[in-house]
Amino acid sequence: MRKDYLKYTDIELYQDEDMFKYNSDTTALGMSLEPMKNRSVLDMGCNNGSLLLYAYLKGATQFIGCDIFQKALDLAKLNLEKYTDNIELHCCRVQDLEIDPVDVVICNPPYFKMTRDIKENEYYKRAMFEESMPLEDMFKCFRKFCKDNGVVYTLYPANRFMEFYQMAIQYKMKFMSLRFVYDKKKKFALRFIVKMKIGPMKDINILKPVYIDAGDVIFDED
Repeated sequence: MRKDYLKYTDIELYQDEDMFKYNSDTTALGMSLEPMKNRSVLDMGCNNGSLLLYAYLKGATQFIGCDIFQKALDLAKLNLEKYTDNIELHCCRVQDLEIDPVDVVICNPPYFKMTRDIKENEYYKRAMFEESMPLEDMFKCFRKFCKDNGVVYTLYPANRFMEFYQMAIQYKMKFMSLRFVYDKKKKFALRFIVKMKIGPMKDINILKPVYIDAGDVIFDED
């Protein structure tokens, strides 16, 4: 185990060398969260609790995490209990989770397709490859856990945008805002970050992009 800091904050974050660690996707999604004072938050696949810590910084007061690895939940508890005692952690597949709907759902999902035999350790395999939470399962969980007036924040590969958009229409989730994430060294967008609510798709607010530059996460807000 090693001690780091939640990027661009003074929040301590313990991580395990054998498990999937905080990266630029985590930072970009966490920094995209809007104020959520006194809200309940569920992180679907919470790992070490980093996104719940970003939610804490945004004013959330009830924190629920779900992960299939108890080792990840132990880290999440260690990281969160310094700041709040209103923590609820569940060791199960998110598809099997049974809780009341919440105000805010966050998910940094596994999104790589299983096109070959993967030799990564089981922690990385589950965190990276979508066989553990296919896109349709993810939308079913959004609908199950998000209150009627709640919001969802998630991130997905830019080259799968149309697949994601069509699934949102199928499950009657509307985009409230959308922004694309670029690597400064690459031509095409890498990811997109979306805020959604329950309801039919309407006009979409396209926000200024985010850039990844040598590990730094830069929001174009000028």
